[in-house]
Amino acid sequence: MRIAGGEWRGRNLRVPQGDAVRPTQDRVREALFSMLQFELEGASFLDLFAGSGAVGLEALSRGAARATFVELSPRHVACVNANIALVKAEARASVVRADVYAWLASAATMAFDVAYADPPYELGAEQGYARMLALLAERGVVKEGGLFIAEMKSHQSPDASPLWELCRDRLYGHTRLAIYRRLNA
Repeated sequence: MRIAGGEWRGRNLRVPQGDAVRPTQDRVREALFSMLQFELEGASFLDLFAGSGAVGLEALSRGAARATFVELSPRHVACVNANIALVKAEARASVVRADVYAWLASAATMAFDVAYADPPYELGAEQGYARMLALLAERGVVKEGGLFIAEMKSHQSPDASPLWELCRDRLYGHTRLAIYRRLNA
């Protein structure tokens, strides 16, 4: 897997072995960052269920000021840290080893411009995104006017929330990207 654009374009990244990580396809990442191109400059980016950290590193490569990666698996956290070191982004990146939902419930002191979540498809289908949307807004994890991107299977429908506006809903083969903007209170 490679970073597709920006400062580190073409840099190869490590991916944890096994089926536990399903890296976002290159064409989906390209489409996502085309949609985000005017939102990233100087932004703070949150990569939830980080896996290899490829999406957060792509955000940094394309102009985000800082990125935080949240991942529970120690093996995946090690991979994210290795990828951060590979591109020498230690000063702009932080990694949190935690359950995403527990971390969101306690993350009231952090406010991000853009948050991205790509949970294991089974968890995303089982839990949906309504709870995550509520936590991101109610705990102030995403700033008012900020974005949340949910990656899910194409047959899954984006959840509605009175705290968010669904701005874009795009299908890429078996993958759906739902992009929400947090409404002002």
